[in-house]
Amino acid sequence: MRAPLLSALALGLIGCGSTIVLPPATDSGVAPTDQGGADVPAAGDAPATVDAPASVDAGAATLNGRWRLVRLEFDGDDGMRRTLTDVDSPLTTAAGGEPVAARANGTLLVADDRLALSSGTLINGHFYTFDTGYSANGFGAAGLLDQATGRFTLPGSTMGLTLERNADGTVGITGDSFGTSRLTYARAPAAAAVDRISTTGLAMIREVPPPTTGNNLRVALLWDLVGPVPNLETNGVAVRFTGRFASYPVVLAGPPPMEARARVGLATVALARIALYVDQDSSLTFDRNADRAIALSPVAIAWRDDTPGVDPMGNPVRDLAPGYQYVHVHGDSSIGRAAVTPFDNNNLVAPDLPVGLSMSSTPVITDVL
Repeated sequence: MRAPLLSALALGLIGCGSTIVLPPATDSGVAPTDQGGADVPAAGDAPATVDAPASVDAGAATLNGRWRLVRLEFDGDDGMRRTLTDVDSPLTTAAGGEPVAARANGTLLVADDRLALSSGTLINGHFYTFDTGYSANGFGAAGLLDQATGRFTLPGSTMGLTLERNADGTVGITGDSFGTSRLTYARAPAAAAVDRISTTGLAMIREVPPPTTGNNLRVALLWDLVGPVPNLETNGVAVRFTGRFASYPVVLAGPPPMEARARVGLATVALARIALYVDQDSSLTFDRNADRAIALSPVAIAWRDDTPGVDPMGNPVRDLAPGYQYVHVHGDSSIGRAAVTPFDNNNLVAPDLPVGLSMSSTPVITDVL
Protein backbone atom coordinates (compact mmCIF):
# COMPACT_ATOMS: atom_id res chain seq x y z
CA MET A 1 0.00 0.00 0.00
CA ARG A 2 1.38 3.39 -0.95
CA ALA A 3 1.47 6.34 1.42
CA PRO A 4 -1.37 8.67 0.31
CA LEU A 5 0.57 11.91 0.75
CA LEU A 6 3.46 10.67 -1.35
CA SER A 7 1.15 9.13 -3.94
CA ALA A 8 -0.61 12.44 -4.48
CA LEU A 9 2.69 14.14 -5.20
CA ALA A 10 3.79 11.38 -7.56
CA LEU A 11 0.60 11.72 -9.59
CA GLY A 12 1.31 15.41 -10.07
CA LEU A 13 4.85 14.74 -11.25
CA ILE A 14 3.67 12.14 -13.75
CA GLY A 15 1.03 14.55 -14.99
CA CYS A 16 3.53 17.26 -15.74
CA GLY A 17 5.18 14.95 -18.23
CA SER A 18 2.03 13.87 -20.02
CA THR A 19 -0.96 16.11 -20.63
CA ILE A 20 -0.10 19.79 -20.54
CA VAL A 21 -2.90 22.33 -20.91
CA LEU A 22 -1.48 25.53 -22.38
CA PRO A 23 -3.11 28.95 -22.55
CA PRO A 24 -3.59 30.49 -25.98
CA ALA A 25 -0.83 32.83 -27.07
CA THR A 26 -3.03 35.88 -26.54
CA ASP A 27 -3.29 35.04 -22.83
CA SER A 28 0.45 34.93 -22.25
CA GLY A 29 1.59 38.41 -23.22
CA VAL A 30 4.40 40.03 -21.30
CA ALA A 31 5.09 38.34 -18.00
CA PRO A 32 3.75 40.54 -15.19
CA THR A 33 6.12 41.62 -12.46
CA ASP A 34 5.02 40.27 -9.11
CA GLN A 35 8.22 40.70 -7.12
CA GLY A 36 8.29 44.44 -6.67
CA GLY A 37 11.86 45.67 -6.76
CA ALA A 38 13.16 42.10 -6.82
CA ASP A 39 11.49 40.86 -9.99
CA VAL A 40 14.66 40.25 -12.01
CA PRO A 41 14.98 36.52 -12.70
CA ALA A 42 17.72 34.98 -10.62
CA ALA A 43 20.45 33.01 -12.35
CA GLY A 44 19.73 29.30 -12.25
CA ASP A 45 22.01 27.35 -9.99
CA ALA A 46 20.96 23.87 -11.07
CA PRO A 47 24.07 21.72 -11.47
CA ALA A 48 24.91 20.98 -15.10
CA THR A 49 26.13 17.47 -14.37
CA VAL A 50 24.24 14.32 -13.44
CA ASP A 51 24.00 13.78 -9.70
CA ALA A 52 26.63 11.53 -8.18
CA PRO A 53 26.11 10.12 -4.68
CA ALA A 54 28.61 11.49 -2.17
CA SER A 55 30.20 9.36 0.50
CA VAL A 56 28.43 9.58 3.85
CA ASP A 57 30.31 9.36 7.12
CA ALA A 58 29.82 10.42 10.69
CA GLY A 59 30.84 13.96 9.82
CA ALA A 60 28.27 14.46 7.06
CA ALA A 61 26.44 17.76 7.22
CA THR A 62 22.91 17.66 8.57
CA LEU A 63 20.06 17.41 6.09
CA ASN A 64 17.88 19.64 8.26
CA GLY A 65 16.90 23.09 7.08
CA ARG A 66 15.44 24.78 4.01
CA TRP A 67 16.21 23.73 0.43
CA ARG A 68 15.07 24.98 -2.98
CA LEU A 69 14.15 22.94 -6.05
CA VAL A 70 16.76 23.30 -8.82
CA ARG A 71 16.04 20.31 -11.07
CA LEU A 72 13.10 18.02 -11.88
CA GLU A 73 13.57 14.88 -14.01
CA PHE A 74 10.65 12.79 -15.26
CA ASP A 75 9.57 10.40 -18.03
CA GLY A 76 6.83 11.57 -20.38
CA ASP A 77 4.11 9.39 -21.87
CA ASP A 78 6.17 9.30 -25.06
CA GLY A 79 9.00 7.57 -23.18
CA MET A 80 11.32 10.55 -23.36
CA ARG A 81 13.29 11.57 -20.29
CA ARG A 82 12.91 15.30 -19.64
CA THR A 83 14.69 17.66 -17.26
CA LEU A 84 13.53 21.04 -15.99
CA THR A 85 15.66 23.44 -13.95
CA ASP A 86 14.76 26.47 -11.86
CA VAL A 87 15.01 28.85 -14.85
CA ASP A 88 13.02 28.89 -18.09
CA SER A 89 14.29 26.57 -20.81
CA PRO A 90 12.67 25.29 -24.04
CA LEU A 91 10.48 22.21 -23.69
CA THR A 92 8.66 20.42 -26.51
CA THR A 93 5.45 18.89 -25.16
CA ALA A 94 4.46 16.75 -28.16
CA ALA A 95 5.81 15.52 -31.47
CA GLY A 96 5.93 18.47 -33.84
CA GLY A 97 4.66 20.84 -31.18
CA GLU A 98 5.98 24.33 -30.59
CA PRO A 99 8.50 24.55 -27.73
CA VAL A 100 7.38 26.33 -24.59
CA ALA A 101 9.35 27.94 -21.77
CA ALA A 102 9.29 25.60 -18.77
CA ARG A 103 10.79 25.60 -15.30
CA ALA A 104 10.39 23.98 -11.89
CA ASN A 105 9.92 25.62 -8.51
CA GLY A 106 9.55 24.42 -4.95
CA THR A 107 11.00 24.18 -1.47
CA LEU A 108 11.93 21.36 0.89
CA LEU A 109 11.89 21.80 4.67
CA VAL A 110 13.54 19.07 6.69
CA ALA A 111 13.61 18.27 10.41
CA ASP A 112 14.37 15.08 12.32
CA ASP A 113 10.66 14.40 12.78
CA ARG A 114 8.97 16.27 9.93
CA LEU A 115 9.31 16.89 6.21
CA ALA A 116 7.39 19.41 4.09
CA LEU A 117 7.71 19.78 0.36
CA SER A 118 6.32 21.90 -2.48
CA SER A 119 6.97 21.20 -6.15
CA GLY A 120 5.51 22.78 -9.25
CA THR A 121 6.13 23.22 -12.95
CA LEU A 122 5.43 26.44 -14.84
CA ILE A 123 4.80 26.70 -18.58
CA ASN A 124 5.23 30.16 -20.16
CA GLY A 125 5.21 31.63 -16.66
CA HIS A 126 2.06 29.85 -15.48
CA PHE A 127 1.19 26.98 -13.23
CA TYR A 128 -1.39 24.97 -15.14
CA THR A 129 -4.07 22.30 -14.94
CA PHE A 130 -4.30 18.98 -16.72
CA ASP A 131 -7.07 16.39 -16.93
CA THR A 132 -6.49 14.91 -13.46
CA GLY A 133 -5.02 17.75 -11.42
CA TYR A 134 -2.59 20.64 -11.15
CA SER A 135 1.08 21.16 -11.89
CA ALA A 136 1.55 22.40 -8.31
CA ASN A 137 1.87 19.82 -5.53
CA GLY A 138 2.93 19.57 -1.92
CA PHE A 139 2.62 17.72 1.36
CA GLY A 140 3.70 17.82 4.98
CA ALA A 141 4.34 14.67 6.98
CA ALA A 142 5.48 13.50 10.38
CA GLY A 143 8.13 10.80 10.39
CA LEU A 144 11.65 9.87 11.36
CA LEU A 145 14.77 10.93 9.47
CA ASP A 146 17.93 8.83 9.52
CA GLN A 147 20.66 11.43 9.01
CA ALA A 148 23.23 8.82 7.95
CA THR A 149 21.20 7.21 5.17
CA GLY A 150 18.83 10.10 4.38
CA ARG A 151 15.83 7.79 4.70
CA PHE A 152 12.63 9.47 5.94
CA THR A 153 10.00 6.92 7.00
CA LEU A 154 6.36 7.47 7.86
CA PRO A 155 5.04 6.47 11.31
CA GLY A 156 4.25 2.77 11.66
CA SER A 157 5.39 2.04 8.11
CA THR A 158 8.44 1.26 6.01
CA MET A 159 7.16 3.63 3.32
CA GLY A 160 8.79 6.98 2.80
CA LEU A 161 11.39 8.73 0.69
CA THR A 162 15.15 9.04 0.53
CA LEU A 163 17.29 12.19 0.53
CA GLU A 164 20.44 11.26 -1.37
CA ARG A 165 23.48 13.48 -0.79
CA ASN A 166 25.23 14.48 -4.02
CA ALA A 167 28.87 15.45 -4.50
CA ASP A 168 27.89 19.00 -5.49
CA GLY A 169 26.11 19.65 -2.18
CA THR A 170 22.57 19.11 -3.47
CA VAL A 171 20.18 16.37 -2.39
CA GLY A 172 18.20 14.20 -4.76
CA ILE A 173 14.82 12.86 -3.70
CA THR A 174 13.32 9.56 -4.73
CA GLY A 175 10.24 8.04 -3.13
CA ASP A 176 8.40 4.75 -2.93
CA SER A 177 5.62 6.16 -5.14
CA PHE A 178 7.58 8.65 -7.28
CA GLY A 179 8.27 6.10 -10.02
CA THR A 180 11.23 7.28 -12.10
CA SER A 181 10.75 10.96 -11.21
CA ARG A 182 13.56 12.66 -9.32
CA LEU A 183 13.76 16.05 -7.63
CA THR A 184 17.03 17.81 -6.82
CA TYR A 185 17.21 20.50 -4.15
CA ALA A 186 20.01 22.92 -3.26
CA ARG A 187 20.49 24.75 0.03
CA ALA A 188 18.26 27.81 0.05
CA PRO A 189 19.43 31.29 1.00
CA ALA A 190 17.21 33.51 3.10
CA ALA A 191 13.91 33.95 1.28
CA ALA A 192 13.64 37.14 -0.79
CA ALA A 193 11.21 39.59 0.78
CA VAL A 194 8.31 40.50 -1.53
CA ASP A 195 6.21 43.50 -0.52
CA ARG A 196 3.67 43.56 -3.37
CA ILE A 197 2.13 41.34 -6.04
CA SER A 198 0.95 42.18 -9.54
CA THR A 199 0.18 39.20 -11.74
CA THR A 200 -2.33 37.72 -14.16
CA GLY A 201 -3.93 34.39 -13.38
CA LEU A 202 -5.67 31.93 -15.63
CA ALA A 203 -8.77 29.87 -15.04
CA MET A 204 -8.52 26.67 -17.09
CA ILE A 205 -11.33 24.23 -17.86
CA ARG A 206 -10.17 20.62 -17.67
CA GLU A 207 -12.93 18.97 -19.69
CA VAL A 208 -12.71 18.56 -23.48
CA PRO A 209 -14.94 19.79 -24.99
CA PRO A 210 -15.47 22.50 -22.37
CA PRO A 211 -18.86 22.58 -20.63
CA THR A 212 -21.11 25.61 -20.66
CA THR A 213 -19.76 27.86 -17.93
CA GLY A 214 -22.75 30.16 -17.56
CA ASN A 215 -22.96 33.79 -16.50
CA ASN A 216 -22.02 35.83 -13.42
CA LEU A 217 -18.64 34.13 -12.97
CA ARG A 218 -16.19 35.87 -10.66
CA VAL A 219 -12.68 35.22 -9.34
CA ALA A 220 -11.74 36.63 -5.95
CA LEU A 221 -9.27 36.32 -3.09
CA LEU A 222 -10.93 34.74 -0.06
CA TRP A 223 -8.82 35.53 3.01
CA ASP A 224 -8.89 32.87 5.71
CA LEU A 225 -10.11 34.41 8.97
CA VAL A 226 -9.65 33.21 12.53
CA GLY A 227 -13.03 32.95 14.26
CA PRO A 228 -16.65 32.32 13.27
CA VAL A 229 -16.59 34.42 10.07
CA PRO A 230 -15.07 32.11 7.42
CA ASN A 231 -13.68 34.49 4.79
CA LEU A 232 -13.06 38.07 3.75
CA GLU A 233 -13.29 38.73 0.00
CA THR A 234 -11.06 41.17 -1.88
CA ASN A 235 -9.91 41.61 -5.49
CA GLY A 236 -13.18 40.28 -6.92
CA VAL A 237 -13.45 40.56 -10.70
CA ALA A 238 -15.88 39.25 -13.31
CA VAL A 239 -14.42 36.74 -15.78
CA ARG A 240 -15.57 35.39 -19.11
CA PHE A 241 -14.23 32.24 -20.72
CA THR A 242 -13.00 32.13 -24.29
CA GLY A 243 -12.98 28.46 -25.10
CA ARG A 244 -11.22 26.84 -22.14
CA PHE A 245 -9.50 29.92 -20.68
CA ALA A 246 -10.26 33.10 -18.74
CA SER A 247 -7.74 35.54 -17.31
CA TYR A 248 -7.96 37.70 -14.19
CA PRO A 249 -5.67 40.22 -12.44
CA VAL A 250 -4.30 39.92 -8.91
CA VAL A 251 -2.82 43.15 -7.55
CA LEU A 252 -1.74 43.69 -3.94
CA ALA A 253 0.06 47.03 -3.69
CA GLY A 254 1.01 46.67 -0.02
CA PRO A 255 0.39 44.49 3.05
CA PRO A 256 -2.97 42.67 3.21
CA PRO A 257 -6.03 44.37 4.73
CA MET A 258 -5.83 44.72 8.50
CA GLU A 259 -9.02 42.68 8.94
CA ALA A 260 -7.41 39.77 7.06
CA ARG A 261 -4.42 39.56 9.40
CA ALA A 262 -4.24 37.36 12.48
CA ARG A 263 -1.71 36.52 15.14
CA VAL A 264 -0.86 32.83 14.68
CA GLY A 265 1.95 31.65 16.92
CA LEU A 266 4.75 34.20 17.05
CA ALA A 267 3.85 36.21 13.98
CA THR A 268 1.02 38.07 12.30
CA VAL A 269 0.01 36.31 9.10
CA ALA A 270 -2.61 36.35 6.34
CA LEU A 271 -3.66 33.72 3.80
CA ALA A 272 -5.76 34.21 0.67
CA ARG A 273 -7.32 31.44 -1.43
CA ILE A 274 -8.08 32.08 -5.12
CA ALA A 275 -11.64 31.02 -5.87
CA LEU A 276 -13.91 30.99 -8.92
CA TYR A 277 -17.61 31.21 -8.13
CA VAL A 278 -21.03 31.81 -9.64
CA ASP A 279 -22.48 35.05 -8.27
CA GLN A 280 -26.03 33.70 -8.25
CA ASP A 281 -27.52 36.63 -6.35
CA SER A 282 -25.58 39.25 -8.40
CA SER A 283 -24.26 40.84 -5.20
CA LEU A 284 -20.65 41.07 -6.49
CA THR A 285 -19.58 39.34 -3.26
CA PHE A 286 -19.23 35.65 -2.43
CA ASP A 287 -22.00 34.42 -0.12
CA ARG A 288 -21.62 30.79 0.98
CA ASN A 289 -25.37 30.51 1.45
CA ALA A 290 -26.36 31.97 -1.93
CA ASP A 291 -23.46 31.52 -4.34
CA ARG A 292 -21.72 28.43 -5.68
CA ALA A 293 -17.96 28.00 -5.58
CA ILE A 294 -16.88 25.93 -8.59
CA ALA A 295 -13.08 26.05 -8.42
CA LEU A 296 -10.34 26.66 -5.89
CA SER A 297 -6.64 26.97 -6.60
CA PRO A 298 -4.20 24.77 -4.63
CA VAL A 299 -1.79 27.71 -4.86
CA ALA A 300 -2.55 30.49 -2.38
CA ILE A 301 -1.05 33.83 -1.37
CA ALA A 302 0.44 34.04 2.12
CA TRP A 303 1.90 36.95 4.04
CA ARG A 304 3.90 37.13 7.29
CA ASP A 305 5.24 40.06 9.24
CA ASP A 306 8.90 40.26 10.24
CA THR A 307 8.53 39.01 13.82
CA PRO A 308 11.63 36.86 14.46
CA GLY A 309 11.54 33.32 15.81
CA VAL A 310 10.52 29.79 14.85
CA ASP A 311 7.04 28.46 15.60
CA PRO A 312 6.46 24.94 16.97
CA MET A 313 5.40 22.08 14.74
CA GLY A 314 1.67 22.50 15.42
CA ASN A 315 1.54 25.83 13.58
CA PRO A 316 0.09 25.37 10.04
CA VAL A 317 2.00 28.40 8.71
CA ARG A 318 5.29 27.84 10.56
CA ASP A 319 7.37 27.74 7.35
CA LEU A 320 6.44 31.21 6.10
CA ALA A 321 9.09 33.89 5.60
CA PRO A 322 8.47 37.66 6.00
CA GLY A 323 6.52 39.29 3.16
CA TYR A 324 4.35 37.77 0.46
CA GLN A 325 4.91 34.29 -0.91
CA TYR A 326 3.04 31.75 -2.99
CA VAL A 327 2.23 28.58 -1.04
CA HIS A 328 0.72 25.17 -1.65
CA VAL A 329 -2.25 24.26 0.58
CA HIS A 330 -2.35 20.60 1.57
CA GLY A 331 -2.88 18.12 4.36
CA ASP A 332 -0.09 17.80 6.92
CA SER A 333 0.02 14.61 8.97
CA SER A 334 2.41 16.21 11.46
CA ILE A 335 -0.46 18.35 12.75
CA GLY A 336 -3.48 16.40 11.49
CA ARG A 337 -4.95 19.28 9.50
CA ALA A 338 -4.42 21.58 6.52
CA ALA A 339 -1.19 23.56 6.34
CA VAL A 340 0.88 25.43 3.76
CA THR A 341 4.36 25.00 2.29
CA PRO A 342 5.87 27.98 0.42
CA PHE A 343 7.31 27.98 -3.07
CA ASP A 344 10.71 29.55 -3.72
CA ASN A 345 10.61 33.36 -3.66
CA ASN A 346 14.21 33.70 -4.85
CA ASN A 347 13.42 32.63 -8.40
CA LEU A 348 9.62 32.73 -8.67
CA VAL A 349 8.91 35.41 -11.25
CA ALA A 350 5.34 36.11 -12.42
CA PRO A 351 3.73 32.71 -11.78
CA ASP A 352 0.10 32.16 -12.54
CA LEU A 353 -2.35 31.51 -9.76
CA PRO A 354 -4.35 28.70 -11.39
CA VAL A 355 -8.01 27.95 -10.95
CA GLY A 356 -8.81 24.62 -12.58
CA LEU A 357 -12.50 24.53 -13.43
CA SER A 358 -14.25 21.16 -13.24
CA MET A 359 -18.03 21.30 -13.36
CA SER A 360 -18.31 17.80 -11.87
CA SER A 361 -17.55 18.76 -8.27
CA THR A 362 -17.85 21.57 -5.76
CA PRO A 363 -14.61 22.41 -3.95
CA VAL A 364 -14.35 22.62 -0.19
CA ILE A 365 -12.77 25.85 1.05
CA THR A 366 -10.54 24.42 3.75
CA ASP A 367 -9.76 26.52 6.82
CA VAL A 368 -6.03 26.74 7.51
CA LEU A 369 -5.69 29.44 10.17
